[in-house]
Amino acid sequence: MQQPGRTIVGVALALLVLVVATTVLVLLVERRGPPQYPPDSPEAAVMTYIEALRRNDPEQVLASLSSGSRRVLEQRERIEPYYDFKAELRGASENLRTARVRIDGVEIRGERAVVTLSIERTGAGLEPGFPFPIVDGGSYSYQRTLVLVREDGTWKIDELAFYL
Repeated sequence: MQQPGRTIVGVALALLVLVVATTVLVLLVERRGPPQYPPDSPEAAVMTYIEALRRNDPEQVLASLSSGSRRVLEQRERIEPYYDFKAELRGASENLRTARVRIDGVEIRGERAVVTLSIERTGAGLEPGFPFPIVDGGSYSYQRTLVLVREDGTWKIDELAFYL
């Protein structure tokens, strides 16, 4: 008959090995980084656009938009007296702070493409609120599509999608 102490030590060692193996696996998966896409692909254009939104980089965001989308933006700035593109980008950048964006698929039809994104958001924890702080610890995910068009051989975002 085995001693109870040896059984406990055996179980503890097995659990320790399991924890170490899980930690190593998670670290290896996270180290891989985001997937790399061919530079002239719709996926690369979308990732460039999302990173420009994250960095609050108005020049790169505008460069990522199609000529039609830039026209709509210029028209909005003329018609709506209180519209502020840079303020909207600051909001979009803040909005992406807690988002993890992944490309799920792309459908190319000639000079147009539709890229499907999966967006996962996690709560920031404790946020100021009145009269009590807001506790937001949950996470949720959803899908969204972006429409792209090829202009002069380059894929461009063909809609004003600042908030993903």
